[in-house]
Amino acid sequence: MIENPPITLLDNAGQTQNSSDCGAEIIELELDILGEPVHLRISAEQRQAKLADIVPMARRLSTRLALVVLGKLRENGKHVPCRKGCSACCSYCLIPLSVPEAFRFTEEVMAMPTDRGRAVMQSSLETARTMLAERPAEFDFNKSAETDYQAQISRLRGWCAGLQLACPFLSEHLCMLYEQRPTACREHIVTGSAGKCEADVADEPQVVRMPVSILECLGELTAELEQSEVEAVMLPLTLPWVQENLERAEQTWPAVGMVKSFAEIVKAKASENSATAIAQI
Repeated sequence: MIENPPITLLDNAGQTQNSSDCGAEIIELELDILGEPVHLRISAEQRQAKLADIVPMARRLSTRLALVVLGKLRENGKHVPCRKGCSACCSYCLIPLSVPEAFRFTEEVMAMPTDRGRAVMQSSLETARTMLAERPAEFDFNKSAETDYQAQISRLRGWCAGLQLACPFLSEHLCMLYEQRPTACREHIVTGSAGKCEADVADEPQVVRMPVSILECLGELTAELEQSEVEAVMLPLTLPWVQENLERAEQTWPAVGMVKSFAEIVKAKASENSATAIAQI
């Protein structure tokens, strides 16, 4: 059983904090997302936190921001084909995780009932073996992410599509781990025809650039806390990667300080991407 994390995204501005006896601090976050004010309240307890502990809050935040974007797209008459049962974007294995997500995902797999956890690990490791055996010589999955994140993703996506490997957690066009899905999946929104998302279609899908990518924010937070470079871990490679980074997984920082740093990164990203995001919507 995974311990309740010391960091929580409160449901709404009026929700009371019921962890006051833990000395929790509330961090307010005001964002302008596509011209719509978004008020967020994050509770952080006065105790130490691992990188994995910020992930449940970050997932909820990612979903909330994605819903704002979806609403704006539909208001402007854009067709969004993404829906339950459409697994075109899951049919190639390039799904990047931030370091905190990699650690949290591994904790969640280890906490699953034995049969399910074994099935998830086996599916992931089989895909990882194929990817490592077939990787081009110029790709090093252990290197830090390139500065041009989108260029790296585009390059790797083409290679993954050629392998014809679906996400290892895709079953009958549904995600086996939907509630724990990465922020990259939550933030992947396309407009137009779903047919463009198929791996063997030359025309690229019209991917919506998120006003704030929580995936990128988590990457920058990790780099700031660890005084390192930004990294991304490909989902099928997560379990073996974490085994090589167990000391990092157990390192802790004050939860309040972690959340304040994360909030500053999110605000900076929102401000930086504001004009570009509005233009594409």
